[in-house]
Amino acid sequence: MENEKRKKAVERKSLFIIPTLTHNIGLLLFLLSIIYSIVFAFPKPVSAWELAKSGDGITVYTRSVKGSGFKEYKALTKIEASLSSLVAIVEDIEAYPSWIHTCKEGKLLKKINEKETYNYTINEAPWPVRDRDAVVHNKISQNTENRVVTIEIKGIPDYIPEKTGLQRVRKIDGFWRFTPLENGSVEVVYQVHSEPGGNLPSWLVNSIVVSQPYYTLVNMQKVLTQPKYRNAEYSFIKE
Repeated sequence: MENEKRKKAVERKSLFIIPTLTHNIGLLLFLLSIIYSIVFAFPKPVSAWELAKSGDGITVYTRSVKGSGFKEYKALTKIEASLSSLVAIVEDIEAYPSWIHTCKEGKLLKKINEKETYNYTINEAPWPVRDRDAVVHNKISQNTENRVVTIEIKGIPDYIPEKTGLQRVRKIDGFWRFTPLENGSVEVVYQVHSEPGGNLPSWLVNSIVVSQPYYTLVNMQKVLTQPKYRNAEYSFIKE
């Protein structure tokens, strides 16, 4: 009789433990799913910008990019110019060799409209490395509230066939950003991350990545004085 009572008591306890355990496991899985959603709902933090060069009113920063051996650069300066002047020089593709550092050829491939173009460039590389060519899609936009102009730069490597003797740049992501300041000048930001293609070691590319944006901005300030840029006007740009 006593054994029978003990047996029933154990069974009752088991019936209580099993649902409780099942409930706890379900609660744990629910909490884990919430944590997982929070973690993956937001972009992973990128490396902090590190100062690489400063001089002539130009500052260049670099940072590592997850999944790439090549660093991203960001160059900043302030220029006394209109927004339209800055848009005009960036959209004058054929004139790139006169101010884009290491660029030896620039060509407009297709103009979709006033704000959107497909362009082709060839950039000189030191011997014995092959010169790099790239096809990029430029798209202009302006924030109607603060008047900030952004020109997005996106590599489209397969837009045209590759050319013999040149190495096609497979990835380019970046932008030009022009922010009007209260004193009448404009803050210029030039930011790009690219994968140069071929077998170039990342340490070699990263060692010279600072000079490209730095001297590009140095040259930009000089070339902007030309009347075709200084007097440029765009109906879709609010000064």
